[in-house]
This record gives sequence, structure tokens and C-alpha cells, in this order.
Amino acid sequence: MDLYLRRIWKYKFHYLLAFLPLMVILLLKIVPFLIGVRMAFVNFNPFYGLFGSEWAGWANFEGLFNTPEFGNILTNTLAIKLSYMAVVGTVSLVLAVALSGIQSARLRNTFVLLFLIPYFIPSSVFADVAAFLLSPSQSVFPIANSPLADPAYFRAVVYLLETLKTCGIPVLLALAAIRAYSSGSRAFGVRQIPPFYPALRALVAFLLIQLSTILSTDFELLHRLINPIVFSVSDTVDTFGFRIGFMNAHYGVGSAMWLFQFAVQLIFTLAAYFLVRKWFFHDLFTGSSAQASGAIRLNLDKSTGSSSGSSAGRNALGIVVASLYSALVLLFLYFLFVHPFLHGEGGGPALSDVFPARNFILFLFFYGMVTVIGLLIILMLAYPLTATALPGRRLYKLVLLFVLAIGTGSTLHEYMAYRQIGAVNTILPLLISGLVAIVGVFVLKGVFNANYASLKLQAEQEGRGEMHAFFTLFVPKVWKSLLGLGVLNFGALWNSYIPSLVYLSNPKLYSPVAAVTMLSRGMDLQQYPEIWLQLGAIVSLPPVILLLALSRFLTSEVFLGASRRF
Repeated sequence: MDLYLRRIWKYKFHYLLAFLPLMVILLLKIVPFLIGVRMAFVNFNPFYGLFGSEWAGWANFEGLFNTPEFGNILTNTLAIKLSYMAVVGTVSLVLAVALSGIQSARLRNTFVLLFLIPYFIPSSVFADVAAFLLSPSQSVFPIANSPLADPAYFRAVVYLLETLKTCGIPVLLALAAIRAYSSGSRAFGVRQIPPFYPALRALVAFLLIQLSTILSTDFELLHRLINPIVFSVSDTVDTFGFRIGFMNAHYGVGSAMWLFQFAVQLIFTLAAYFLVRKWFFHDLFTGSSAQASGAIRLNLDKSTGSSSGSSAGRNALGIVVASLYSALVLLFLYFLFVHPFLHGEGGGPALSDVFPARNFILFLFFYGMVTVIGLLIILMLAYPLTATALPGRRLYKLVLLFVLAIGTGSTLHEYMAYRQIGAVNTILPLLISGLVAIVGVFVLKGVFNANYASLKLQAEQEGRGEMHAFFTLFVPKVWKSLLGLGVLNFGALWNSYIPSLVYLSNPKLYSPVAAVTMLSRGMDLQQYPEIWLQLGAIVSLPPVILLLALSRFLTSEVFLGASRRF
């Protein structure tokens, strides 16, 4: 016992460092979570409050499972999720292998950067561009019937759009794995491994991470595209939970749906984490040898292992394949950033009259500040995970995984929690709900442990204190990755519009993306699609500019923070 207490005292700095962030997690995540659990077992009545409402036991779950559409909801969710995984996995594998054959590092990195841009465009704007292109009355292409209004094609459109939006991430992960395997082969003088094998391993790991959100889809994309005609094939766990809880005020059944979703995804989250850690860790975190030789970065001026010995045929084929996919991405970007400004003089209100300029500036500042605070929380939570002998480390990790499964979003129980403190109809929930991004903790821990664990061990053997190691070793080694995570976290905050709809009744307080989304639904702008596309292009700029300006900090390891999508 004395030995255990001495070990705790030895690592006291780790506990002190994590204490404040854990208190933030308790207030922002655990307390609302407990409220949600309670709501799932009572006939919640806002007038009587959480503890004054009648206990219902399992009645809410029975009502949920006996709902006629419940089976269809699960089928739709799994169909969209698994189809997306199949398509994005296949497309990413083809693109990664093709890109690995391109001899020019500059050209290859340009392709990768282009593939990543759609991810930084808000899902609502992405959906608006798709709706414009597929509209028989608005599209510049001859379209007789919109596939968005056809149940036979709607799901395919959704998971193809999701693939176009996110494909750049698994491509980058696969290229990083190819680079690491290639560097290892050259270092040990063994025969070169075909790029297909490391790319496949990295993509399997990516898909395992996707399975951790097996009952979740891109809710904001679906929310913009869904319509009554295709309800039978588009209603998912997310859309049903939002509708039944927020719109129909069936709080008990809505909470039961959320708790069911959480329980399933918690199991998949734990399974995915331990499988990836055991079998695929070094495929995602390239380790010190790859880092020393120039790990995959968007601005890398070295090849991913194909410049030496790569045939002219592979180079040409890689350019052709990447160019074909690039044409699709560029077409989409053209109709967002170029076409509306070339053909938007056909009447309607002036852009300056409808653009929320004041909120644009204010939310740039607010979300910037929240991002900085969130990065400090990530930094403070990640450091204790670098101490392998830390007493209670396993329990600490399980707590973080539990919070990771809770997720971030505008859930019914979070709304009730903010309502209890009088924060509804203020921008406070929009800001503090984005403070905790647990996935970044595991990314930062993985980056450090894969590349610099030996340095920390050496510091311990030399008797340097943990505080000294934190400020002179940990922070200097991970600040670039932390900055990259900041780009992703800011983009996630900026691009989301659902929190504004949930927490605010005054449109003047809406975030810029939410304001533009609501404007695009207004009848006065429906006849002028170029105007709301112009608005969409403008509000998409901050995350895209950050991507282009700070791309050298966005390594493949950092993008793991975007691999687990809710």
C-alpha cells in the first residue's frame, strides 16, 4: 500500500493536470448524460421536472421497440452507414494505390489537398449544392426527375455525397501507411511491399473506427436532404430521435432512443479502440523511424515510397485515376465557389442585405476562443496517458472512452441541462458544447507515444520531474499536432448549424452557417438559388482557408481526430 501511494505521489502532477478538465467533463458531459438516463425511465413532464415526473420503468423502451417504424429506422441507418463504408473504403483504396504511383510529390500532395477540401465545407452547404445540381428546375444539367425525390435512388445519393465529402481522410491515412512501410523496407533492406497491403490495413483501421458510430450518420446532411417522399428509406436513428424528442416532445421515447444508440455505440467504441490499438496502431501512427524520414504531411516534398523504382506506367495511371476523381471534386467546388458569382445577377435581394456580416465576425472570435480553450483541455487530458506506469491509467482511459461514446451534439438531455441553468436562447450552449473533443486526446497521446516515448522514458531515468517533462518535452513535441487538431475542432464548431436551431429561438443570434441555412429555406430566396449558394460559399471560407494556410500541421495522425464521425 505504501508503495502504491508513493507511485501516486510520484505522478501527482498528472492528476493535478487532469483534475480541472475532468471537472469540465463532469459538468458538460456526465451530468447531462445522467439526466438523459433518468429521462429514459420516466414520463418526463417539463412542468414537474426530472425528479417530479412519474417513474415509467421500461415503458419508454417498450414503446420505442413497438413503434411500427423502429425496424425500418434501424434498417435505413445500417444501410446508409454500411454502404457508405463500403463505397468510401473502395474508392479510397483505389485512389491511395493510384496516388502512390505518382512520382511527383508536389502533384500527389496537391491531389490529396484537393480531396480534403470537401470535408471542410459545412454539410448543410454541401447538401444545398447537391440539391441545386440535382434539381430539375434549377440544375444546369438536363435532369428529368430528381433522385433526391426518388426512394430508389435517395440512399445512393446520400452515401455517395458522404464519400465525396470525407474520402480525402482515408486516402491520406492509406498514403501514410504506404510511406511508413516503404521507409521500413528501405531501412531494413528487405523487398519492397506492394502499396496495396499497407493501404488496405490502414483502411481497415479507418473502417473499424467508423463502426464505433454504427448507429450514426451525417445528421446535418440528412436533415437538409430528407423529405416526406423518401421518408421510408431516409429516416434514421438520428433523424427519428431528433423528430420524436425535439419536434414531437415525446421526451421519454426520444431519450430511450438516445440511450439505446449510446449503449450499442459504446460497445462498438470499446471494441474498435482495442482492435485498432492491438492490430493497427503502427499503421495509423507511423512511429519514430517514419517521422524521422518525413512522415506524411500535405506539404511533404518527399514521395510516399514510389518515386524510386516506380514505372512510368504506374505514374501515368496514377495521374489519370487521380485526375478523374479530381474532376468530380472540382465540379462540385465550381458550382459552390464560382458558378453562383458568375450567374447570380438575375434579380433578388442584394447579397449585402442578407449576409449575416456581424455574426460572421463575432462567431469567428467566439469559436476561435473556444477552440483555444478546447486545445488546452486536450493537452491536459492527453499527458497522463503518456505515463505507462501511472496508477489508475486504465480506469482513466476507460472513462475517456466512455465520454467519447457519449459524443458531442445537440441531444435532448443536453438541451434539458442547459434549460435548467437558463442558458437556452443564449449562445452559451453553442460555445461550451464544443469544449470537449475527447478523440483529440487519444490522437495526441498516440502521436507522442509512437514517436517520443523513448525520450520520456529517458527523462524519467535521468530523474527529471513530470512537470519538467511536460513543459520541455511533451508540449514542444506535440504542439504542431495540437494546432492541426485546432483546425479540425474549429471547422467542426463553425460548420454545425443544428445547435443554433435547438438552443436559439432568435434568428439574430444564429451562427453564420445556421443563418445561411435558414435563409436558403426561405421562399423569398428559393427562386434565386445563386444567392443562397453565394452565401454558402462565403460561410464555407473560414475552415477552407485554415486548411490551406495550416495544411503542413494536418498530418495523417491528426486526421484520425476526424475519422470518428457523429
